[in-house]
Amino acid sequence: MRKKVVVVEGLIGSGKTTLSAELGEALNALTLFEPDEKEEGNPYLEDYYAEPERWSFVLQVHQLQARYRMHLQAQWHVMQGMGHAVLDRSYFGDTAFARLQLKTGLMSKREFKTYQSIYHAMTASVLLPNVCIRVLASPEVCNERVARRMEDQTGRKCEEAIDLDYLRGLEREIDHMVNVLQSQGVTILDVPWDDSRPNREARQHAVSALASRIQSIEPPDLFLDLHRRTV
Repeated sequence: MRKKVVVVEGLIGSGKTTLSAELGEALNALTLFEPDEKEEGNPYLEDYYAEPERWSFVLQVHQLQARYRMHLQAQWHVMQGMGHAVLDRSYFGDTAFARLQLKTGLMSKREFKTYQSIYHAMTASVLLPNVCIRVLASPEVCNERVARRMEDQTGRKCEEAIDLDYLRGLEREIDHMVNVLQSQGVTILDVPWDDSRPNREARQHAVSALASRIQSIEPPDLFLDLHRRTV
């Protein structure tokens, strides 16, 4: 059976990280997680939330290179037949944040053009994923979850700068990015995740069903599938 690169996309607070971890276990996959503020995974995040106009471009370029390296690791793992790979947010998903930064005025057009040039240069060595999972949770639900986890996790205090308007804008950009991937031949699996799933047992059936769907997907041409790319 062909191994696959699976990317998981969704709003902040949608539950995508937990889903990525449990899906990775179900697929016995290499699972790579989005860099955050823990253990200096994202050393610019607190600076960004404190002074977004100053740090927006720096943060986004840092995230882009981190996700680029994650994606190369994942695709090499899969191409060597070592197993599936699951990515919590992807190289492609980074563009949703960059486009939102531009539209909100936190990143200048000049900065965005530089980001875009770096992204295009990196894309020459990045293959499209086989599957993109879109975790569907409304901005309103995600906003409530972010607020709750700020109370529970002291390491997420910087998220107090995330508001409902930001999440609504991010949802539009993620939808745009996912639709582009779909137009390029990536299999999109929408997973409704508004309902509360407070423990592993409550999520087990959904995760197992999702893993089975992913394992059953086969590209129409096993040789040419890896070469999908547009200019």
